[in-house]
Formats: sequence, C-alpha cells, structure tokens
Amino acid sequence: MIAVRRIRQISALLRPPSGVGYRTFSHQGLAPSPQTVQIAAAEREAYQRDGVVHLPGAFSEDWVTYLREAFQQGMEKPGKYAEFIGKETTWETLFETTRNDVQMFQDQVFYAEATERVPAWQPLLHSHAAQLIAELMGSAAVSFFYLHAILKRGGCEQAIPWHQDLPYWKVDGRQIGSVWIALDDMPLAASVRYVQGSHAWGLFRPQHFVDHSSYTGREDLPLLPDVDGLLQTGRANALAFEVKAGDALCFDARIVHGSLGNPEVVQEHRRIALRFGGDDATYCDREGETAIPTPEIDATHGLRHGDALTCEAFPRVWP
Repeated sequence: MIAVRRIRQISALLRPPSGVGYRTFSHQGLAPSPQTVQIAAAEREAYQRDGVVHLPGAFSEDWVTYLREAFQQGMEKPGKYAEFIGKETTWETLFETTRNDVQMFQDQVFYAEATERVPAWQPLLHSHAAQLIAELMGSAAVSFFYLHAILKRGGCEQAIPWHQDLPYWKVDGRQIGSVWIALDDMPLAASVRYVQGSHAWGLFRPQHFVDHSSYTGREDLPLLPDVDGLLQTGRANALAFEVKAGDALCFDARIVHGSLGNPEVVQEHRRIALRFGGDDATYCDREGETAIPTPEIDATHGLRHGDALTCEAFPRVWP
C-alpha cells in the first residue's frame, strides 16, 4: 500500500538515535488502578448528538505521570510505521528532512505490540477508558483496536487536516470510538476541532495528510466537502476544548475533525488516542488503500469481511 510504504521510509530516515532529540529513559513505574468515573446523562447525550464530549479529569495526576513515562518509552522503541515528521516533509522531499528538524511524532500500537514492544502501554488498554467509551456508545462490551500516540513539539506548524478516522480503517459500525487523553495542558488555539454532528454526514474519501492526495482506489466515497467554507458561512459549527493534562475527549470515529499546530513555543503537546470497537463493530475489507490495520496485523488476525471485530488481535477489554 502506498501509505504504508511511505510511512516506513519516513520512519527509517528520521528515527532519532538514543540521546538525539529525546532523552533516554527506563520505565520503572507501576500503573495506577483504574478510576471510577461516572458518565452523566448529559455527557452521553452530547456524545450521541454532537459526536464528541469533553470529560475533565478523566485520568488522575498519577495516571498522567505514568502515561508520560510510557509515552517516552514508546518514542525510544518506535514501531515500524512510526512517523518522525519535519517542518518541510513532503512525499517529494522527505529524504531531505534531518533529525534535528523533527516537529511531530506519531506511532500506532496494536495489542500484541503493547505486550512485546512497549509493555508500559498494557495497563492503559485495560483501564477505565474502555468503560468510558462503552457507556458513551451504549455498548455492552468493547474491543481494543489500537493506540495512537501523537506529539507536537513547541512551535510545531504541522496541522492535521479535516478528516474522519473510520474511512482509513478496515472496520465498520456505528459503535466505534476513541478516547483521546491529554498528557499536557493545551490552550484552545491548539485544540482539536470537531465539526458538531458530522458523524451523521456519512463517510468521505480519505486523503494523505502530507500532500492531501486521495487514497488510491477509494473513489467509492465522495470527497470531503469544503469544511472551512461551511464553518465560515454558518452552515456548520466546530467544537473545540481547552484541555488540562488528564482530560479526555471521547469521539465517534465518523466525526470530521482536524487540528492546527502547536503555538506554544516551549511546550510540547503529547496526546494518546485509544481506539475501541463496540457491539456492532465488524471487520471491513475495504477496497483500495487503507492505513489501519498495518499489513502485518491484517495478515494475521484471521477475520473475514463482516466478522465481529473481537479476536486475538483486537481483544475484548471491557467488561
């Protein structure tokens, strides 16, 4: 797949050696116990109506400390498809980007990888995050799909364009959602923006974030409408949230969202997004180019089109 091949090239070129750009560390902390977090009826209604809800303080200070250390361990042991992206990175110029120019880091971690490569992630996969999204989605159980770790360094100009998550993934269903956890305080100017109610718009064609080109072979889906134009003319409304470390944003995989860079010059912004599938989540062998699961996971999970998502690769984590 084109996206996977290019990501592999980025990772091989830009992976910083120990001691360059990011400190080396050895994770020794013990994970906190899962928290008891009550979901109010208004929060459940907001998730269903708007496609996103803000849960302040969903993860305690102890959890934030633990997850920051786990995040660092993940950066020291990046996966095959991890991205270290510089300011001028494009498909055409990616080999000119130097390690010192890294502005943004992304990595995807699947269940088996969390055990073998970054065991510090494992407690999070079985934390109260799964219960939170289950209650919001109205699902009796949830399976873990994958973990997405993102860092934007201070002053990063890398924006994430408007998109939906679901068209990039080989899963389908109405009960597929993310628990996005802030590991640093983030001002409103750096917030992810969510187009209110857009999870009911249907699905749109995925595009590469670097050059905005469409994924190959995905002409079955229409192009995303001019979201900025809709917002400017009042035909759509964007929700954004100032978040503190430990806050969670829970959102539907179909909602249109995007983010700007990091305007805080000296403050890094770290966030983790846990992806979950609920009762109606199924494996969807989409035609054309996709991004998730990675080819190695896709070759081993054993699922066929239409099968329920829960399996050894995507295990049930709640209850």
